Amino acid sequence: MGVSQSNLSRYGVDLVIAVTQASVNATLKQLLAEVDSPEVTLCYVYDSHNNILPIDYQTLISEAKGSDPFTVPDGADPTTDQDLINLKSIYFAGGVKAAIGLPGGVLPADLPAIATLGAGTSAPVLFNLLCSEFQIVGFEYGGPNPTWTNMAQPTTGKEFWYFSANINLNTTSVDPNSNVPPAVQQRIIELQHQVQNAFTIQKLFLDLDTAILERAPDIKGIPDSLNAVWQLVSKVFLGAYFGQLRQTGDPVLNYAFTVDSPLPATLQLGAVSRECCPLLDNGQPISDPTPAQQDAATLVYLGSGSTTPPVPVPFPWNWVELADVPNFSGIQAVRRDIFLSFLSQLFNTQIIYLCMSTNIYFNYEAPDFFVNYTSQVSDSPSAFQVIDPPGEPGSDGFTDVLSFKTYYWPTHQKYKATADIIEMEGDYNCNLDASVAINGNQIRIVAHPVVYMMFEHWETAFANYVDLPGANYYDKTMTAVFTLGVDQNGEIQVSHDSNVVDDSAPSNLHPKGILGGTGELDEIAAEISGIGTEIGQNLDLGFADLVTAMAVTLNGYGGWVFSGNDAFTFKDVTFSEAFDLTVQLNYVDPA
Repeated sequence: MGVSQSNLSRYGVDLVIAVTQASVNATLKQLLAEVDSPEVTLCYVYDSHNNILPIDYQTLISEAKGSDPFTVPDGADPTTDQDLINLKSIYFAGGVKAAIGLPGGVLPADLPAIATLGAGTSAPVLFNLLCSEFQIVGFEYGGPNPTWTNMAQPTTGKEFWYFSANINLNTTSVDPNSNVPPAVQQRIIELQHQVQNAFTIQKLFLDLDTAILERAPDIKGIPDSLNAVWQLVSKVFLGAYFGQLRQTGDPVLNYAFTVDSPLPATLQLGAVSRECCPLLDNGQPISDPTPAQQDAATLVYLGSGSTTPPVPVPFPWNWVELADVPNFSGIQAVRRDIFLSFLSQLFNTQIIYLCMSTNIYFNYEAPDFFVNYTSQVSDSPSAFQVIDPPGEPGSDGFTDVLSFKTYYWPTHQKYKATADIIEMEGDYNCNLDASVAINGNQIRIVAHPVVYMMFEHWETAFANYVDLPGANYYDKTMTAVFTLGVDQNGEIQVSHDSNVVDDSAPSNLHPKGILGGTGELDEIAAEISGIGTEIGQNLDLGFADLVTAMAVTLNGYGGWVFSGNDAFTFKDVTFSEAFDLTVQLNYVDPA
C-alpha cells in the first residue's frame, strides 16, 4: 500500500516530500561528521551588580594581562595562580569553547538520534545538538575562596555532552508570551516556510538549530560528579548565550551552509510547511513503537505553488512502509492535476498537426474540368483536457486521464455547369479522436484520425456516375506508450514504443461515364488520388513527430524536473492509484 494510496487532490496539497527518521539521522550524522564548523568561543564577566555580560575573547585576554582562561589547568588555586588572579581582577565568570560536529572517539551506533520525530501538524522533534568540541571554564564563587574548573567533553568512550530540546518545525504564529522578540520569532517562522534549499539536510539542520532558541535546551551527558561544570553551564552559559541569540535569531554555534544551486523545478513552489507522521498500522498510529517502527516515522514537507503555506493534515497512509526503510530515504508525490496539466500542454503542442482542415474547389471551362482537394493544419484544433477525477481503469489496466473533444471538419462541395449539363459533387472530411491514459509508470496516447472522401459527376440530368464511392480512405488507430524513468538529478526520462492499426478502405477511384471512357477525367482522378496520398502522409508524419517530440521534450530541456534535486537522487517513478506522480528519494552526500 503506502505511497500507492497518495491522493493529494483530496487535501489541496501540491507536493509532498516525506523522509524517514532513519534517513534523516543517518544523513545528519554524515553531515556533522564532515561539516567545517567554526569554533565558537564565548566569555562572560560580572558587572558591579553581579549581572553576567559577554566579553570578546581577545579583549578578555588583553584586560587579564595576557591570561587565557582556557589554558589554565582544572583545579588550579585561584589564590596563587597568577593567571587566575588576573582573571579574578576583571571579574571573569566563565567561558565556553564549542563546535558543531560529532564527538571524537564515539561510534555512530553509540550516538543518540539527532532528531526523534513526534507526531502532529506542528512537526514536533526532539533535537539533540552534538558537538565535536565542548570545553567549559570558570570560577565557582561559593564561600571566601572560589574554585576553578576547566573541563572538556571526553574524547574516548561513550560519554559526551550535547544540547537537547523539544522543538516544533512548523510554527505559524508569534507567541506573545515567548521570551524571543516578535521580530525574531517571525524570522524563524519565515525560515521554516521558505522554499530556498527547503529539502536539503543542511537547511533542515539550520531550522533545527534555530528553532531551539524558542525552547530552554538542556545540556545532556555531564555526569553528577562534575557538578561544578553543570553549574557553569546552567548558570553562565545557557542563560547568557541563548539570551543573546534570542535577540538576534542567529543559529546556535554559528552554523551556516552552502549548497549547489538546484536545477529549476517544473513545479515552482511558493511556500512549504512541515509535519511529523508516525508509522500507521491499519490507519492508526502505533502507540508504543519499536525502535525500527520509530525509524519509519516521516518528516513530511508540504509544498504549495502559492505563497500561502499549506495547512498540514494527517494522511491516512504510510508514505514509507516499514519494510522499505532500508531501501530509500523517502518519497515525493506531485498532485495529479499538476503533472497532468503539464502533460496536456506538451501533447497539445503536437496534436494540432493531426487536426486538418479541408477544402474542395470545382470548376468547368469547356472542355476542361478543374478539381482541387486541399488540406492544411487547422487554425481551430481541439485540445486535451484533464479528467478530474479520472474514471475507472479499462480491461487493459489503463485509465483515461486526458480527454479530447472530437475534432471534425466536414467539407461538401457541389458544382453545376448548366450550359453543358455538367455537375460535380464531392466530400472531403477530417475527423480525429484521441485519448491519454496511464497505467503504473506508463503513459499511453491513442490517436484515431479518419479522412472520408467521395466524388461523383453528372453528364446529363439523369446520368449520375459515382467515381469515388464515399468511404474512410484514411482510417488509422495510432498508439504510443511512454515508459517513465528518472535520472539521479530528478529529470524524467522516457522510452517509448508505438504501433499503428490501419483500417483504411482500399482505393476505389474509377472514372466512369462517357467522360471517364474518353480520359477527360484522368487529371481529376490523379488529383484526388494524389491529395488522398498527401494527407495520409501528413497524418502519418504528424503522429511520428508527436511521438518523437514528446520523447525529446521529456528527455531534455523543457521536460519535467522534480523539486528537491539539490537534496536527493531519484529512482523508480510511477503513478499512485489516484494518479499522483511519485518517485523514490535518497539523500545526496551532504559533504
